[in-house]
Parts: sequence; structure tokens; C-alpha cells
Amino acid sequence: MTEILSGIDPMMAWLIVGAVLMLLELIVPGVYLFWLGVAAIAVGGLLSFLPLSFIIQILLFAIFSVIALIIGVKVYKGKDRDIETHHLNQIRGAEYIGHTYTLTADITNNAGRLPLGDSIWNIQGENLPAGTQIRITKVVGNALHYERVK
Repeated sequence: MTEILSGIDPMMAWLIVGAVLMLLELIVPGVYLFWLGVAAIAVGGLLSFLPLSFIIQILLFAIFSVIALIIGVKVYKGKDRDIETHHLNQIRGAEYIGHTYTLTADITNNAGRLPLGDSIWNIQGENLPAGTQIRITKVVGNALHYERVK
């Protein structure tokens, strides 16, 4: 490894490694390679001011990597909080409101299950036998409420 890098200025080597890691982030998603690239560029930037031994460079890269990854976790932590995923069932269930379906199994104790699309939904309403036509009226929590089609 040192033979390959012996002809390259250490500062440029770290900058190239950092750029390659950041470019790899575009191909291999996961956000970690980006922060390792930041750490490599930081070591390269530090080498422009201070001559450091190879061991010190590796130690600094390890330290900067940990710091950069911690910063990265803090930056990306909570990014999905803007998306109200706790309302996802209501949003998906709202698509079924007003539609008519045929029960595939008996409804007992005012609750049952109904396959719709790629999901199996909990349904609530009056006790009915399989084969009965129902209409979805509302979504409450993770259950679709229905009424019998007359």
C-alpha cells in the first residue's frame, strides 16, 4: 500500500480517498461513506498545515471518523419526524371508504379480517356471514369500520 502511495503527496492521497468515499456514497446508499469521506478530507486539510507521520494520520482519521459519524447521526436523526407515519393506516384506509367488498370469512364478536390489495385489514361492524357485501364507512386506528350493503 505504501508503495502505491509513495509517489503521491499524503495530503492529496487523503483528499482523493475522501472524494472517492463521497462518490461511493452515491452508488452505495447508507450515509456512512459520506462521513468517512469528510474525515479523510479533514485529515488531508490538516496535512496542508502540519507534517504528520502515517500513524498519526491513521489515528486522526479514526478520531475524525467517529466524530463525523456522531455528527451524521445527529443530523439525520429525526429527519423522518416530519412525515406523520403514525397516520399511515388512516391515509391508506381512507382509500377504501365508500367501496364495497365481499366478506371472505364470518364476522364474529363484531370483528374480523378482510384482505384488501396487498394487506389484510382488521374490520369492525355487525356480525355477518362470509359472502355478505359490506361498504367501508370509516377508519379508526388500524381497523376499517363497515356497514352491510342492503
